[in-house]
Amino acid sequence: MISRLLLICGLVVCGFWLSSSLAAAQNLESNSYKIQFGNFNMGSGRREGGAFILSDTLGGLAAGPYGQYGSSDYFIGSGFQYVYQIDYFSFRISKLSVELGELFADSFKTDSHTISVTTNGASGYNIYAFENHPLRLTNGSATIPDTICDLGTCDEGTAGLWVDPSQGGFGFNVSGDDVATDFTNGNYFRQFANNEANEDMQQIMGSNNVALNRIATVTYQVAMPGDQAAGNYQTSIVFVAVPGY
Repeated sequence: MISRLLLICGLVVCGFWLSSSLAAAQNLESNSYKIQFGNFNMGSGRREGGAFILSDTLGGLAAGPYGQYGSSDYFIGSGFQYVYQIDYFSFRISKLSVELGELFADSFKTDSHTISVTTNGASGYNIYAFENHPLRLTNGSATIPDTICDLGTCDEGTAGLWVDPSQGGFGFNVSGDDVATDFTNGNYFRQFANNEANEDMQQIMGSNNVALNRIATVTYQVAMPGDQAAGNYQTSIVFVAVPGY
C-alpha cells in the first residue's frame, strides 16, 4: 500500500498604495531617469550584529497586516517591510513514498516522515494538508474509510484518541515543532481533508514567528476493517506550504 506525497508551495503577496488629495508625493527626473511618486521616509536601513539582522523603515503610513491569512476573507500586508526581499523560504519532506505494508484485521500499520521549515518572513508560516481521496483499491472502487477514531470523536479538523485497531480506517498524527494543538500526543489522530468531497484543507503546523529549521513528524496509521476487499490501496497526500510576510 503506497501513498504518494505531492508538494505545492504557495506564496501570496499583496501590496497597494494609499493616496489622498493631501498627500505630498514627489516627482524626480533628469535627462536619464524619471521617478514618479517617490517615497521619502524618516529613516531606514539594515543593521547587523553578532546574533541579529534588523531592517527598518520609519514614517510609512498605514503599515501593517490587515486580516489574517487562512481565517478571514482577505489579507493585506502594507508598508515597505511587507515587500522587503525575504532571504529565503524552504520546506522539505524527508521522503515522498509511504509504505504501509500488508494489512491484517485488528492490527495497526504505520509509517512516517519528517517535514522541516525555515523562513525569515516576519509573520512566520503555515502548513496545510489534504488527501485527493480516501485510500482506494488501485484496480477497483473499494476504499478504506478515513478514521473516526475510537469514539467517533475525530474528523479532518479535530484529532481524537485512536488506540483500538478494531476501529478500521486511515488517519495521521503530527508531532514536533509548531504543530496544531489538538495533536495532544502520539495517540491522537485526524482524518485528512478529502479533496474529492470538497473538504477544505486543514492547518497542521504553523507559527507567527520567524522559523529556523522547525521540524515535525507526520505519522500515517491504517487499520483494515474486517470485511475489506483484498488488494493494493493508495492515495495522494498534498502539503501546501505558505510563508508569511
